[in-house]
Amino acid sequence: MDFVTHLPKSDRGNVFLLLFQCMFSGFVICKPMSSTTAQEVAEAYMDRVFQRFGASEMIRHDRDPRFMSEVFAKFREMLGSRQRATLAYRPQANGQQERSVQTVIRAVRAYVAEPDQSDWDDQVEKLMWALNTTFDATRLDTPFYLVHGWDPQSTVSAMLGPRPAGVDQRTAYEWRRGFQRQYEYAQAWAKDLQAQAKAKRSEAQTKIWQELSERLKKGFAVGDAVWLYLARVQPGLTKKFAHLWHGPFRILETSDDFRCKLKIEGSGYKLYPGCT
Repeated sequence: MDFVTHLPKSDRGNVFLLLFQCMFSGFVICKPMSSTTAQEVAEAYMDRVFQRFGASEMIRHDRDPRFMSEVFAKFREMLGSRQRATLAYRPQANGQQERSVQTVIRAVRAYVAEPDQSDWDDQVEKLMWALNTTFDATRLDTPFYLVHGWDPQSTVSAMLGPRPAGVDQRTAYEWRRGFQRQYEYAQAWAKDLQAQAKAKRSEAQTKIWQELSERLKKGFAVGDAVWLYLARVQPGLTKKFAHLWHGPFRILETSDDFRCKLKIEGSGYKLYPGCT
């Protein structure tokens, strides 16, 4: 589990987002919060996780004081769950959760409708359904199916109507056996695919960095289309939901000290056209 902090205050008074994720299936649960005391974290876990799925075998988190507090430790002991804290200042130690945080932030950024970002907590709870029912390229199935063993009925399946009268109905025993075999196969397959994907991801990242390093050595040329990173956002908004990359802009001039002059005219932007 992990926290997303420094969010704009929503209409319901929430400024934090607590995320829970199953490490095996990738199933994500969220809880917008207005405060993050250890007591409230424990209550959120009880409400969103324990009452739906039971106690976790192991709770993995970073070294946030709210997770390391005596209150949360006593709560974990009461449930009989093991606790594992990742290394401090090392996001890679909790990579799956960190990637989930970034996925949620990107999804909310795309769907926030209010200019002041005050509806983010309403959007994030709706997006959890979409993320959990989306096909996972690593596990080759949806997190929802890997947790429940069945696919939820969507609006499309609802429009298809009931089973045609000419199709034979299987017995309950046959259906249960087939269902169990399919479910066990999907879980075993997902576990194997996770290991394969981890190895492929490491190889792909190494290749990307090598290609990027070669590209940067060559530098930029006049006429190239580039994106400009602007870290500043309007007062009252948060960087997490803001679009920080702007463009693309065309390069008009380059200099020996790696500075570039961009074509800003006609783009609607008001900024100094030189960048490094």
